[in-house]
Amino acid sequence: MNSIEVFEVRGSHNDVGLAIGSRFADVIHRFFDNYDLLQQHLLPFYNTSTGKNYYQSYLELHRTRFPEYLSELEGIATGAKRPFEEIFLVNLRGELSGLIPTGHQAGDILQTAGRQCSDCLVFSNDTALIGHNEDGSPASLGGMFVVKVNLDDQPAFSALCYPGFLPGNAFGFNASGILHTINHLAPRPVAVGLSRHFLARSLLDARSLEEAIRHITESGRASGFNYNIGSIAERRVVSVEVAPQFHHVHDVQGHYVHTNHYIELREQKQEISPSSRIRLDRARALCRKKSPAAAGHVLALLGDQTDREYPIFRDATLPDIDATLCSALFDLDRRELRIYWGNPVKEPDNYLKFAL
Repeated sequence: MNSIEVFEVRGSHNDVGLAIGSRFADVIHRFFDNYDLLQQHLLPFYNTSTGKNYYQSYLELHRTRFPEYLSELEGIATGAKRPFEEIFLVNLRGELSGLIPTGHQAGDILQTAGRQCSDCLVFSNDTALIGHNEDGSPASLGGMFVVKVNLDDQPAFSALCYPGFLPGNAFGFNASGILHTINHLAPRPVAVGLSRHFLARSLLDARSLEEAIRHITESGRASGFNYNIGSIAERRVVSVEVAPQFHHVHDVQGHYVHTNHYIELREQKQEISPSSRIRLDRARALCRKKSPAAAGHVLALLGDQTDREYPIFRDATLPDIDATLCSALFDLDRRELRIYWGNPVKEPDNYLKFAL
């Protein structure tokens, strides 16, 4: 990857989706055509009577609760000339992957239902940072982009996007000074309810930290994420674990690291990958060795490859199947976001900078 494209768009929710779908149609087609989770699991499940019933239940619920976000997805589908059913299925991947009958769940379905990311949060009187590795299938390299959106009825926002997905499920920030990163979690069981991708999208509309927390912890959730949220105006950073029935808000003081399993909600039944456990242990060991107190420390942690089987900065070398697609560093005090498209230790000058 040489860089990440930045695309600016304004208008209604449907206008925004239509523009994104049109601009990135080729990328969407290439990604969807080669997306094993969609082609080998979600579409076959959708083509069963059980799958169609689940699909319809989710569609009716989200059309009632989040009509504006449905309008964005409809715009993406129209602009890309891709069936809306596929667009909606992919945005339900975290839920449907837990509903497909166990006999049909190949070993990779849980891995591909969400990106396995890493976060390091640092908050003190002198420093307020959120560092994030955006990890996923190497097939996504070169397919991501940043959208800068001016909506008619909500705060302007910027977000890293995957082709065909709602903005918000990776990291982003808005004009109200609310910023966030997201880590995949795999709570079990899941049920019909509000999709985590739609709840993540709602973070970009939040005007305060408390509003952001209310959005993602709304009752009737189907699954969960780990949301790391900062507020520039309030100078506060929290890490929120969300499961279908429970949630936990951790106010960050000092440093805090998180990967892809529940740390605070320890009783939550979940799927945990070896990579998630090992990356968390390594990040904690690095923090014990030298407590992160500056941007350079956070970037060094994000770029660490000491464990060659399951490094923090990943390169899809077996047994690990994922790669770090980019790294992000939010600096609340400097009001700045840097997105690195290579290892931030080895390629420290290769980044895009955004004012928050």
